[in-house]
Amino acid sequence: MAKLSAWLMTLIGVLWLLPLLSIDIGATLSSWLIGLSFLVMGIGKLMRNYGSKKR
Repeated sequence: MAKLSAWLMTLIGVLWLLPLLSIDIGATLSSWLIGLSFLVMGIGKLMRNYGSKKR
């Protein structure tokens, strides 16, 4: 379940940032921060879940 939530967080971050990559006057700083925070949290979770684990 943790891997699924990590992929969903990353997907939400990417989908949030895609419209902001074009020149958009309505893109505010808060939209960028929300999108980037989802993307960073998702990538962090993916790295933690798929990283090398010593068992």
